[in-house]
Parts: sequence; structure tokens; C-alpha cells
Amino acid sequence: MTQEEPAKDEKVVFFTTRLQLDKIENFRFDNRIGSRAEAIRNLIDIGIEAIREKKKASRPYEPMLIAAEKQKKYDPNLKPPRKKK
Repeated sequence: MTQEEPAKDEKVVFFTTRLQLDKIENFRFDNRIGSRAEAIRNLIDIGIEAIREKKKASRPYEPMLIAAEKQKKYDPNLKPPRKKK
């Protein structure tokens, strides 16, 4: 174990389909990964990162909205002033 590599001290047991297992094994051999467990860990990391990136892409204006809400003059319920007659 290297300094960058965290300890693998949590055990997770789960059932999967034969089709999923074949996909995992194909990924493992295509990427020359030494063990099935390491292939599954890599696939989990890839999936988590893909979801994170998808969420970022689906909300491109969110930082601007947050900044607007933090401005003192911003009030989503504020109505424009009435014109005087």
C-alpha cells in the first residue's frame, strides 16, 4: 500500500446478475486490472464522477443565481414600485 492509496478496510458483499458480472470482467480485462474487486472500485469511482459532472452541466447558471440571491437588493418577492399619478 502506497502513501496515496487509502486502506481497504470496509467489506461490501452484494449480488449481481451474470450480465453485470460479464461487463465487470470485460472492463477488468480491457483495462488490465488485476482483480475483480479493483475493477468494481474503479467502476464505482467512474460512476460517481460521471454523476457529479452531469449535475454540474445541468445547472450552469446556479453560481450566478446564488450570487444574485446574496446581493442586498435581491428579493424574489419584491414587486416593482407603482407609478405615481
